[in-house]
Amino acid sequence: MRIQDEALVLRRTPFRESSLVIHLLTRNNGLIGVVAKGVRSSSRRGNSRRGALAGFHTVNIETISRSPEAMGTLANVEIATARRKIPFSAKTLAGAQVLLEVAYRFSVAGDSRSDVMAKLESSLDLLDAGAEPLELLALSLGVLIHHVGYGWRGDECAGCRRDDQLLFFSVRRGQVVCQSCGQPYLKRLVPITGNILKYIQKLAWPPPFGLLSTAEQALLYRIAISSLVRACGKKLMTDQPFRSLVGSDLFTQAGYTPTDMRAS
Repeated sequence: MRIQDEALVLRRTPFRESSLVIHLLTRNNGLIGVVAKGVRSSSRRGNSRRGALAGFHTVNIETISRSPEAMGTLANVEIATARRKIPFSAKTLAGAQVLLEVAYRFSVAGDSRSDVMAKLESSLDLLDAGAEPLELLALSLGVLIHHVGYGWRGDECAGCRRDDQLLFFSVRRGQVVCQSCGQPYLKRLVPITGNILKYIQKLAWPPPFGLLSTAEQALLYRIAISSLVRACGKKLMTDQPFRSLVGSDLFTQAGYTPTDMRAS
């Protein structure tokens, strides 16, 4: 079986002495795993392929496998869209790694997710062009959550269905909560501002840069990560390093804790 597609490299795992197991998000074939033989060697061909697989580029790939169920072998890879600036900023690099982990956690083999890949590519393009990582993640993770099937509701209260005084967000319900319904559960809800509510209601794309203050960005990022943790049942490994680089105090002020997954 032969696959030719465009892809993003989501994960790399050393395999034997000179190879890698690569997990790729493809435009038309969902998540696939392949063995990239000799890519860690010092040969000219190994160096060329390692360069294409090492960054956050969109690549053209060709893989060969014995059957749809068997792990394939990477026959050819070349860069289609290069993103070379991301690794030069620690915060930007950490932000890009959060995006790739989210895509990996919620992608399925054989399930074409061209919508997810398109938004992921757009987000990486913006990071490569110099977008502020926290603002970009705060505004893009909600869109990715929507595309993987865990969309938020901002039109009415999760309790009484009223459409005014929407001051809180319930991670458990994935929906906003009004002031009256939220009062008994303040410790389990995330407070939101009018700007955050406006974003949740529209999930506009391209990202509406300039809409949120830095504190609001931290709050929205907290909501997104808590929603993702609840959906996949485990912490994101890239979350804590990203928060440390951005500034832990900012997230503490936003009420972010490692146990946010318990939010109502």
